Amino acid sequence: MDIWWAWAATTLLLLINTTTSNANEIYITQTGDNLTLEVNQRSEDNYVSLNSTGSSNNITVRQGMHEDGTIDIDEEGGHEAYWTITGDGNTVGSAQTDTNRSSGGAPHHLANIVNGDNNVVYHTQMGRQGHDGFVEIQGDNNEVNLYQRGNGGQKWADVVLTGDGHSVDVMQRGTEYASATVDLTNSGGAYNFELTQDVSTTSGFYSVTGFCTNTAGCSLSVNGNN
Repeated sequence: MDIWWAWAATTLLLLINTTTSNANEIYITQTGDNLTLEVNQRSEDNYVSLNSTGSSNNITVRQGMHEDGTIDIDEEGGHEAYWTITGDGNTVGSAQTDTNRSSGGAPHHLANIVNGDNNVVYHTQMGRQGHDGFVEIQGDNNEVNLYQRGNGGQKWADVVLTGDGHSVDVMQRGTEYASATVDLTNSGGAYNFELTQDVSTTSGFYSVTGFCTNTAGCSLSVNGNN
């Protein structure tokens, strides 16, 4: 099932639900401020493409998960979400899940590009198979949280930030390989970055490049068992 939605509005609440069918595709183009948008896709192999322009918007996408956080026992995953957000003061977040059983499942894919200031971005990828998450932000005082977890499959995180005052938290947990590549560039203000890798059976890899011109310094912390 394909859903196409485009609108220009202010102060709008919109809820989109797909139920038990597989391979749902949703394409959204939005312009305006003060929007609350929720997209809920159950079953597996779902796809969301979102292009939002505006400020003070609150956008949430759930793939493979009910609104209350529960997951169907036969949920196989394989979700994809691609975001482009332009504006200030937005809160955007997603959850991609499956049942994390001992076999089966499919990988999750996420790409999120943000241009603006004072945005909060949080993404969670959970499930048996591998996950890859890409976040790129240009602007100031943005907060990024990327959480990848699962009993199998490789975890890949790629974060690129340009601007001042960012707060970044990346966590990868699982039983197989984890890789995180982070590139932080500022022009005077500090940033805070924390990376946690907890990989129980095989190694993890990370590469962090930070350019800090703040006279008080920038905070960078890496934790893990790799």
